[in-house]
Amino acid sequence: MKLYKLLFILPLFMLASCDLDREPFGISNFWNTEADVWLGLNAAYEPFYNEEGFGRGHFWAGGPSSDDMVINRDKNDDDQLTKFIATSNASGGQFSNWQLMYRTIRRANDVMANTPNITMPDKSRDLILGEANFLCAYSYFYLAKRYGGLPFYDWRKPLEINKPRETKTETYVRIEAYLKEAINHFEAQNAWVRSNDDLGRPNLGAAYGLLAKVYAHWGKYAEAKAAAEKVINSGKYSLDKTGNNGFAHLFSLAGEKGNEVLFNLVNKPVRNQGSVTSVILLSGTLSGGTGWFYFAPTKSLYDAFEAGDLRRRVTMAGAGDEVNFLGKTTVLTSAMISDMSTGYMGTKYSSAYNQLTSWNWETGADVPLLRYSDVLLIHAEAEIFLAGGGSANRTKGVAAAAASFNEVHLRAFGGDPGKAIAAPTFNDLVKERRCELAYEDERHFDLVRWGLAKEVYAAATTATDPRGARTFDPVKNAHFPIPQREIENTDYLLVNNPKPGYSTFE
Repeated sequence: MKLYKLLFILPLFMLASCDLDREPFGISNFWNTEADVWLGLNAAYEPFYNEEGFGRGHFWAGGPSSDDMVINRDKNDDDQLTKFIATSNASGGQFSNWQLMYRTIRRANDVMANTPNITMPDKSRDLILGEANFLCAYSYFYLAKRYGGLPFYDWRKPLEINKPRETKTETYVRIEAYLKEAINHFEAQNAWVRSNDDLGRPNLGAAYGLLAKVYAHWGKYAEAKAAAEKVINSGKYSLDKTGNNGFAHLFSLAGEKGNEVLFNLVNKPVRNQGSVTSVILLSGTLSGGTGWFYFAPTKSLYDAFEAGDLRRRVTMAGAGDEVNFLGKTTVLTSAMISDMSTGYMGTKYSSAYNQLTSWNWETGADVPLLRYSDVLLIHAEAEIFLAGGGSANRTKGVAAAAASFNEVHLRAFGGDPGKAIAAPTFNDLVKERRCELAYEDERHFDLVRWGLAKEVYAAATTATDPRGARTFDPVKNAHFPIPQREIENTDYLLVNNPKPGYSTFE
């Protein structure tokens, strides 16, 4: 049964809040059948679909901390985080991420604890355990990018719930282990792709692709290259190139479930009943009050796109740009988007409005969480760093990176071979990842891990970013403060950032 169907028929006990300090289900006749396990696994996905999960929660600090977007409404706690002046993380959108990810982690651990004891086909067991391990890895990695070293919950030691943070290195070792376990289970079933009934669920490519990203953030480029090549050489995935504008097709209702998407939050066929991602980027003025306009993309992002880059029209729009909403083409004016403080609104997740006849608070578009283009660019990055390029040698061309880099780059220009770069540099890579992955929880964390955040944010002007120059301390601001409530709940066993070993690899 498709994931989106199960997510909306889960019993109430599966959707109730379940912190790590109490049993989540509370009924004695559960965990007896394969059907029970599938229900338990689907409950582990539910926090991702939460409004403060990947409905909009991933935007609050990760997106506006970058130079790609700003918080466009009054949200002081999150605004302080993105301006790197917060002394604690006591409330706001970013505050909720920790709890939601650990809810997924706990539920996935319950699946891992109970699955071995239940009779079911080997295929089901492997897919279930592969997914549970992948969800733990994805959730921990999401948090590690934000907070560094983390406390870990282990179903083998269910009473150990108040634990200190592990170091950042130990945290990445743990994430690596979850992904290797997921890979073992997926490989046992040759699960490079999933059936139509499993749309949205991770596969072997997702596990290897996420492992490549983990290694890149860890600075292990030989391992990142090898993991990315597992995906690339499988021959199971490809970039959408429909109509010489595959990027636009990918972010449409017709293309959102293509094999370029390795891990996807899938909404119901009847839209307006799922994630809220698109509406929080749209002008409320334009949409008659429907758009929440929480975030506005910057002119800095607009200027990053070269002339002819087809991704820009998909990603954002400003005065003078054409948009296609409610079955008609409209040329935007400044008055139509007067509530967007930067003069631009995000359009990357809004194409479903092309097919609606009236404004609705949510279009129900799918939300891609891991794409093949990301894996290709991680591969190109690994080649560049392994050849001596990188942030310390930004203009060194690396021919070995050309194939994976240009596959992404040429699509952005309708396949024009004249746009190929024979030996991409680190500077080329930085720009490509920004334009390809805007709003996808990458830009700020890329700049931090490359050691560029201080330089880039200090160079901003009010002409390109209304905040102007921001002061980023690579030690103090490399990670966000841990949510204050979580520190207090552990009786201060959790220690906050920055702390050597916990916010640095050692």
